[in-house]
Amino acid sequence: MNISREPAWMCLLPALVAAVVVALPVARPSLEARDGANTAEKKRPAAAARPLVWPLPPEQPRIRYVTTYRGINDFKTRKMPKWKTLLLGADDSDNRPSDVMVKPYGIAVSRLGRVYVTDTAARRVFVFDPEARTVSFVGESGPAKLTKPVGVAVDDEGKVFVADGSLNRVYGYGLKGQMTIAIGREGELESPSGLAVDRARKLLYVADAKKHQVLCYSTEDGSAVRTIGRRGGGPGEFNFPTNLFVNGNGRLYVTDTMNFRIQVFNPDGGFLGEFGTQGDTPGTLNRPKGVGVDSEGHIYVADSSFNNFQVFDAAGQLLLYVGTAGTDPGEFFLPAGLCVDGRDRIYVADQGNARVQVFEYLKPGAR
Repeated sequence: MNISREPAWMCLLPALVAAVVVALPVARPSLEARDGANTAEKKRPAAAARPLVWPLPPEQPRIRYVTTYRGINDFKTRKMPKWKTLLLGADDSDNRPSDVMVKPYGIAVSRLGRVYVTDTAARRVFVFDPEARTVSFVGESGPAKLTKPVGVAVDDEGKVFVADGSLNRVYGYGLKGQMTIAIGREGELESPSGLAVDRARKLLYVADAKKHQVLCYSTEDGSAVRTIGRRGGGPGEFNFPTNLFVNGNGRLYVTDTMNFRIQVFNPDGGFLGEFGTQGDTPGTLNRPKGVGVDSEGHIYVADSSFNNFQVFDAAGQLLLYVGTAGTDPGEFFLPAGLCVDGRDRIYVADQGNARVQVFEYLKPGAR
Protein backbone atom coordinates (compact mmCIF):
# COMPACT_ATOMS: atom_id res chain seq x y z
CA MET A 1 0.00 0.00 0.00
CA ASN A 2 1.40 3.35 -0.99
CA ILE A 3 0.28 6.02 1.45
CA SER A 4 1.59 9.51 0.72
CA ARG A 5 2.51 12.01 3.43
CA GLU A 6 2.04 14.94 1.09
CA PRO A 7 -0.58 17.31 2.67
CA ALA A 8 -3.98 16.89 1.07
CA TRP A 9 -5.99 19.74 -0.39
CA MET A 10 -3.31 22.43 -0.29
CA CYS A 11 -5.64 24.49 -2.40
CA LEU A 12 -7.78 24.98 0.70
CA LEU A 13 -5.19 27.19 2.38
CA PRO A 14 -6.57 30.53 1.07
CA ALA A 15 -10.09 29.96 2.33
CA LEU A 16 -12.15 27.19 3.86
CA VAL A 17 -15.15 28.15 1.78
CA ALA A 18 -13.49 27.43 -1.53
CA ALA A 19 -15.23 24.81 -3.62
CA VAL A 20 -13.74 21.39 -2.98
CA VAL A 21 -14.58 18.34 -4.99
CA VAL A 22 -14.76 15.45 -2.51
CA ALA A 23 -16.68 12.27 -2.16
CA LEU A 24 -16.73 9.05 -0.33
CA PRO A 25 -16.47 7.84 -3.30
CA VAL A 26 -18.49 9.92 -5.77
CA ALA A 27 -19.68 13.55 -5.69
CA ARG A 28 -17.37 15.92 -3.81
CA PRO A 29 -19.24 18.70 -1.93
CA SER A 30 -17.87 22.14 -1.20
CA LEU A 31 -16.54 23.03 2.21
CA GLU A 32 -19.18 25.77 2.29
CA ALA A 33 -21.89 23.17 1.88
CA ARG A 34 -20.39 20.96 4.57
CA ASP A 35 -20.01 23.79 7.04
CA GLY A 36 -23.59 24.75 6.39
CA ALA A 37 -24.80 21.46 7.86
CA ASN A 38 -24.28 22.72 11.38
CA THR A 39 -25.88 26.13 10.70
CA ALA A 40 -28.86 24.54 9.05
CA GLU A 41 -29.32 22.18 11.99
CA LYS A 42 -29.39 25.06 14.46
CA LYS A 43 -32.02 26.96 12.48
CA ARG A 44 -34.18 23.92 11.78
CA PRO A 45 -37.35 23.60 13.92
CA ALA A 46 -37.22 20.60 16.20
CA ALA A 47 -40.44 19.24 14.75
CA ALA A 48 -38.93 18.93 11.28
CA ALA A 49 -36.94 15.84 12.40
CA ARG A 50 -34.88 15.72 9.23
CA PRO A 51 -31.83 13.47 9.49
CA LEU A 52 -28.56 15.22 10.22
CA VAL A 53 -26.20 14.30 7.40
CA TRP A 54 -22.92 15.28 5.76
CA PRO A 55 -22.73 16.68 3.14
CA LEU A 56 -26.01 18.56 2.83
CA PRO A 57 -28.50 17.84 0.04
CA PRO A 58 -28.52 17.94 -2.92
CA GLU A 59 -25.18 16.15 -2.53
CA GLN A 60 -25.49 12.48 -1.72
CA PRO A 61 -25.20 11.99 2.08
CA ARG A 62 -22.24 9.94 3.23
CA ILE A 63 -22.37 10.32 7.02
CA ARG A 64 -25.52 10.37 9.15
CA TYR A 65 -25.93 11.15 12.84
CA VAL A 66 -27.61 8.28 14.71
CA THR A 67 -27.74 8.81 18.47
CA THR A 68 -25.90 9.88 21.64
CA TYR A 69 -24.95 7.95 24.78
CA ARG A 70 -24.47 9.74 28.10
CA GLY A 71 -24.99 7.32 30.98
CA ILE A 72 -27.13 4.97 32.95
CA ASN A 73 -30.45 6.65 32.10
CA ASP A 74 -30.08 6.40 28.32
CA PHE A 75 -32.57 3.54 28.04
CA LYS A 76 -34.84 4.57 30.91
CA THR A 77 -38.15 6.38 30.48
CA ARG A 78 -39.26 6.70 34.12
CA LYS A 79 -37.86 9.28 36.52
CA MET A 80 -37.96 9.28 40.32
CA PRO A 81 -41.16 11.01 41.52
CA LYS A 82 -40.63 14.33 43.23
CA TRP A 83 -42.13 13.05 46.48
CA LYS A 84 -39.62 10.20 46.51
CA THR A 85 -36.75 12.61 45.93
CA LEU A 86 -37.91 14.75 48.86
CA LEU A 87 -38.31 11.70 51.08
CA LEU A 88 -35.16 9.79 50.14
CA GLY A 89 -32.94 12.57 48.90
CA ALA A 90 -31.28 13.01 45.53
CA ASP A 91 -30.70 9.91 43.45
CA ASP A 92 -26.97 10.54 43.17
CA SER A 93 -24.28 10.63 45.83
CA ASP A 94 -20.73 11.82 46.27
CA ASN A 95 -19.95 8.43 47.80
CA ARG A 96 -20.41 6.42 44.63
CA PRO A 97 -19.04 6.60 41.09
CA SER A 98 -20.80 8.76 38.56
CA ASP A 99 -23.62 7.07 36.64
CA VAL A 100 -23.16 9.49 33.76
CA MET A 101 -20.07 10.12 31.68
CA VAL A 102 -17.64 12.77 32.84
CA LYS A 103 -14.63 12.41 30.54
CA PRO A 104 -15.06 9.51 28.10
CA TYR A 105 -12.02 8.39 26.18
CA GLY A 106 -11.81 4.87 24.71
CA ILE A 107 -14.53 3.04 22.76
CA ALA A 108 -14.93 -0.55 21.59
CA VAL A 109 -17.91 -2.41 20.15
CA SER A 110 -18.47 -6.15 20.42
CA ARG A 111 -19.85 -8.34 17.66
CA LEU A 112 -23.13 -8.40 19.59
CA GLY A 113 -23.34 -4.60 19.45
CA ARG A 114 -22.44 -3.80 23.05
CA VAL A 115 -20.65 -0.46 23.30
CA TYR A 116 -17.82 -0.21 25.84
CA VAL A 117 -16.69 3.29 26.86
CA THR A 118 -13.88 4.11 29.28
CA ASP A 119 -14.16 7.25 31.37
CA THR A 120 -10.94 8.48 32.95
CA ALA A 121 -12.67 10.92 35.32
CA ALA A 122 -15.62 8.74 36.33
CA ARG A 123 -13.10 5.87 36.65
CA ARG A 124 -15.56 3.45 35.10
CA VAL A 125 -16.14 1.42 31.96
CA PHE A 126 -19.71 1.97 30.74
CA VAL A 127 -21.33 -0.90 28.83
CA PHE A 128 -24.27 0.16 26.65
CA ASP A 129 -26.40 -2.69 25.32
CA PRO A 130 -28.86 -1.24 22.78
CA GLU A 131 -30.52 -4.63 22.22
CA ALA A 132 -31.23 -5.31 25.91
CA ARG A 133 -31.61 -1.57 26.61
CA THR A 134 -29.35 -1.75 29.64
CA VAL A 135 -26.26 0.03 30.96
CA SER A 136 -23.78 -1.85 33.11
CA PHE A 137 -20.12 -1.59 34.16
CA VAL A 138 -16.86 -3.56 34.00
CA GLY A 139 -14.02 -3.79 36.52
CA GLU A 140 -15.88 -2.43 39.51
CA SER A 141 -14.47 -4.72 42.19
CA GLY A 142 -11.95 -7.39 43.06
CA PRO A 143 -8.20 -7.54 42.47
CA ALA A 144 -8.60 -5.94 39.03
CA LYS A 145 -10.67 -2.96 40.18
CA LEU A 146 -9.97 -0.20 37.69
CA THR A 147 -8.67 3.18 38.78
CA LYS A 148 -8.06 5.00 35.49
CA PRO A 149 -9.44 3.11 32.51
CA VAL A 150 -8.14 4.51 29.21
CA GLY A 151 -8.10 2.10 26.27
CA VAL A 152 -10.62 -0.67 25.66
CA ALA A 153 -10.98 -3.52 23.15
CA VAL A 154 -13.17 -6.62 22.74
CA ASP A 155 -12.29 -9.98 21.20
CA ASP A 156 -14.49 -12.45 19.31
CA GLU A 157 -15.50 -14.31 22.47
CA GLY A 158 -16.63 -11.11 24.18
CA LYS A 159 -13.59 -10.81 26.43
CA VAL A 160 -13.08 -7.13 27.29
CA PHE A 161 -9.57 -5.72 27.64
CA VAL A 162 -9.06 -2.46 29.53
CA ALA A 163 -5.82 -0.48 29.86
CA ASP A 164 -5.43 1.18 33.26
CA GLY A 165 -3.28 4.31 33.09
CA SER A 166 -2.62 4.38 36.83
CA LEU A 167 -1.92 0.70 37.42
CA ASN A 168 0.00 0.44 34.11
CA ARG A 169 -1.57 -2.89 33.28
CA VAL A 170 -4.15 -4.30 30.90
CA TYR A 171 -6.89 -6.47 32.38
CA GLY A 172 -9.14 -8.90 30.55
CA TYR A 173 -12.69 -9.56 31.78
CA GLY A 174 -15.00 -12.43 30.88
CA LEU A 175 -18.67 -12.32 29.92
CA LYS A 176 -19.73 -12.30 33.58
CA GLY A 177 -17.35 -9.48 34.46
CA GLN A 178 -14.74 -11.69 36.13
CA MET A 179 -11.07 -10.89 35.61
CA THR A 180 -9.54 -13.60 33.42
CA ILE A 181 -6.13 -12.23 32.48
CA ALA A 182 -3.65 -9.52 33.49
CA ILE A 183 -1.06 -8.24 31.04
CA GLY A 184 2.08 -6.29 31.85
CA ARG A 185 4.74 -7.26 34.34
CA GLU A 186 6.18 -4.66 36.69
CA GLY A 187 7.74 -1.90 34.57
CA GLU A 188 6.73 -3.49 31.26
CA LEU A 189 4.07 -0.88 30.51
CA GLU A 190 4.70 2.76 31.40
CA SER A 191 1.64 4.56 30.03
CA PRO A 192 -0.78 2.21 28.24
CA SER A 193 -3.47 4.06 26.32
CA GLY A 194 -5.16 2.83 23.15
CA LEU A 195 -5.98 -0.85 22.61
CA ALA A 196 -7.02 -2.84 19.57
CA VAL A 197 -7.69 -6.54 18.98
CA ASP A 198 -6.91 -8.55 15.87
CA ARG A 199 -9.79 -10.98 16.36
CA ALA A 200 -8.78 -13.42 13.64
CA ARG A 201 -5.21 -13.82 14.92
CA LYS A 202 -6.08 -13.46 18.64
CA LEU A 203 -3.68 -10.56 19.15
CA LEU A 204 -3.97 -7.56 21.45
CA TYR A 205 -2.13 -4.34 20.58
CA VAL A 206 -1.27 -1.82 23.29
CA ALA A 207 -0.11 1.74 22.55
CA ASP A 208 2.33 2.90 25.21
CA ALA A 209 2.61 6.67 24.88
CA LYS A 210 5.51 7.02 27.30
CA LYS A 211 7.58 4.22 25.78
CA HIS A 212 6.74 5.42 22.24
CA GLN A 213 5.96 1.86 21.21
CA VAL A 214 3.12 -0.47 20.33
CA LEU A 215 3.29 -3.78 22.16
CA CYS A 216 1.58 -6.96 20.95
CA TYR A 217 0.27 -9.80 23.16
CA SER A 218 -1.72 -13.00 22.81
CA THR A 219 -5.35 -12.56 23.84
CA GLU A 220 -5.42 -16.17 25.03
CA ASP A 221 -2.62 -16.23 27.60
CA GLY A 222 -1.23 -12.68 27.65
CA SER A 223 2.20 -13.70 26.42
CA ALA A 224 4.29 -11.09 24.61
CA VAL A 225 4.41 -11.53 20.83
CA ARG A 226 6.34 -8.54 19.50
CA THR A 227 7.14 -4.88 20.01
CA ILE A 228 6.71 -2.33 17.23
CA GLY A 229 8.70 0.88 16.98
CA ARG A 230 10.81 3.20 19.06
CA ARG A 231 10.90 6.94 19.57
CA GLY A 232 11.54 8.93 16.41
CA GLY A 233 10.03 10.44 13.31
CA GLY A 234 10.94 7.86 10.72
CA PRO A 235 8.79 5.08 9.27
CA GLY A 236 7.70 2.71 12.03
CA GLU A 237 8.86 5.12 14.77
CA PHE A 238 6.54 6.98 17.15
CA ASN A 239 6.23 10.14 19.17
CA PHE A 240 3.49 9.56 21.75
CA PRO A 241 1.26 6.98 20.03
CA THR A 242 -2.21 7.16 21.56
CA ASN A 243 -4.94 5.29 19.69
CA LEU A 244 -5.17 2.10 17.63
CA PHE A 245 -7.51 0.28 15.28
CA VAL A 246 -7.33 -3.09 13.50
CA ASN A 247 -9.40 -3.59 10.35
CA GLY A 248 -10.92 -6.82 9.07
CA ASN A 249 -7.73 -7.72 7.20
CA GLY A 250 -5.57 -7.41 10.29
CA ARG A 251 -3.96 -4.12 9.35
CA LEU A 252 -2.99 -2.02 12.34
CA TYR A 253 -3.61 1.75 12.27
CA VAL A 254 -1.70 3.83 14.82
CA THR A 255 -2.34 7.45 15.72
CA ASP A 256 1.20 8.80 16.03
CA THR A 257 -0.07 11.89 17.82
CA MET A 258 2.98 14.11 18.19
CA ASN A 259 4.25 13.19 14.74
CA PHE A 260 0.84 14.35 13.46
CA ARG A 261 0.26 11.29 11.32
CA ILE A 262 -1.40 7.90 11.00
CA GLN A 263 0.88 4.90 10.44
CA VAL A 264 -0.24 1.57 9.02
CA PHE A 265 1.27 -1.88 9.67
CA ASN A 266 0.61 -5.37 8.34
CA PRO A 267 -0.50 -8.25 10.63
CA ASP A 268 3.13 -9.19 11.23
CA GLY A 269 4.05 -5.69 12.39
CA GLY A 270 5.70 -4.62 9.16
CA PHE A 271 5.44 -0.97 8.16
CA LEU A 272 3.10 -0.33 5.21
CA GLY A 273 2.76 3.43 4.99
CA GLU A 274 1.71 6.69 6.60
CA PHE A 275 -0.15 9.91 5.97
CA GLY A 276 -0.60 13.21 7.73
CA THR A 277 1.20 16.44 8.40
CA GLN A 278 0.72 19.15 11.00
CA GLY A 279 -1.49 22.07 10.05
CA ASP A 280 -4.70 23.96 10.71
CA THR A 281 -6.54 23.35 7.45
CA PRO A 282 -8.75 20.44 6.35
CA GLY A 283 -6.68 17.41 5.45
CA THR A 284 -3.95 18.19 8.00
CA LEU A 285 -3.70 17.00 11.59
CA ASN A 286 -3.00 18.96 14.75
CA ARG A 287 -3.97 16.80 17.70
CA PRO A 288 -5.13 13.48 16.25
CA LYS A 289 -6.61 10.96 18.64
CA GLY A 290 -9.10 8.24 17.72
CA VAL A 291 -8.76 6.31 14.46
CA GLY A 292 -11.04 3.79 12.73
CA VAL A 293 -11.63 2.19 9.34
CA ASP A 294 -14.93 1.22 7.71
CA SER A 295 -15.74 -1.73 5.47
CA GLU A 296 -14.71 0.16 2.32
CA GLY A 297 -11.34 1.27 3.65
CA HIS A 298 -12.15 4.89 4.54
CA ILE A 299 -10.04 6.07 7.47
CA TYR A 300 -11.66 8.21 10.20
CA VAL A 301 -9.50 10.40 12.45
CA ALA A 302 -10.80 12.41 15.40
CA ASP A 303 -8.84 15.61 16.06
CA SER A 304 -9.32 17.34 19.40
CA SER A 305 -7.91 20.61 18.10
CA PHE A 306 -10.32 20.79 15.17
CA ASN A 307 -13.34 19.51 17.15
CA ASN A 308 -14.28 17.19 14.31
CA PHE A 309 -13.43 13.93 12.65
CA GLN A 310 -11.99 13.77 9.16
CA VAL A 311 -12.46 11.01 6.60
CA PHE A 312 -9.57 9.99 4.34
CA ASP A 313 -9.17 7.47 1.57
CA ALA A 314 -6.57 4.69 1.77
CA ALA A 315 -3.96 7.00 0.25
CA GLY A 316 -4.48 9.62 2.93
CA GLN A 317 -6.43 12.08 0.77
CA LEU A 318 -9.18 14.04 2.51
CA LEU A 319 -12.72 13.08 1.52
CA LEU A 320 -14.90 14.83 4.08
CA TYR A 321 -14.91 16.29 7.56
CA VAL A 322 -17.74 16.16 10.07
CA GLY A 323 -18.37 18.57 12.93
CA THR A 324 -17.31 21.81 14.48
CA ALA A 325 -17.05 23.17 18.03
CA GLY A 326 -20.32 23.13 19.94
CA THR A 327 -22.77 21.11 22.01
CA ASP A 328 -25.44 20.16 19.46
CA PRO A 329 -25.56 16.79 17.70
CA GLY A 330 -22.73 16.65 15.19
CA GLU A 331 -20.69 19.19 17.17
CA PHE A 332 -17.77 18.39 19.46
CA PHE A 333 -15.61 19.66 22.27
CA LEU A 334 -12.27 17.84 22.52
CA PRO A 335 -13.17 14.58 20.76
CA ALA A 336 -10.91 11.69 21.74
CA GLY A 337 -11.45 7.99 21.07
CA LEU A 338 -13.11 6.73 17.90
CA CYS A 339 -14.28 3.30 16.80
CA VAL A 340 -15.96 1.90 13.67
CA ASP A 341 -18.00 -1.28 14.13
CA GLY A 342 -18.95 -4.05 11.73
CA ARG A 343 -22.06 -2.15 10.60
CA ASP A 344 -20.02 0.91 9.64
CA ARG A 345 -21.23 2.88 12.62
CA ILE A 346 -18.78 5.50 13.85
CA TYR A 347 -18.54 6.12 17.60
CA VAL A 348 -16.78 9.25 18.84
CA ALA A 349 -15.92 10.04 22.47
CA ASP A 350 -17.00 13.69 22.72
CA GLN A 351 -14.87 14.22 25.79
CA GLY A 352 -15.63 17.84 26.67
CA ASN A 353 -19.37 17.29 26.19
CA ALA A 354 -19.32 14.15 28.36
CA ARG A 355 -20.97 11.93 25.77
CA VAL A 356 -20.43 9.49 22.92
CA GLN A 357 -21.92 10.43 19.57
CA VAL A 358 -22.82 7.75 17.05
CA PHE A 359 -22.80 8.22 13.27
CA GLU A 360 -22.99 5.83 10.34
CA TYR A 361 -21.36 5.64 6.94
CA LEU A 362 -23.92 5.52 4.15
CA LYS A 363 -22.77 3.39 1.26
CA PRO A 364 -23.66 4.51 -2.28
CA GLY A 365 -27.35 3.94 -2.85
CA ALA A 366 -28.20 3.87 0.87
CA ARG A 367 -31.20 5.83 2.11
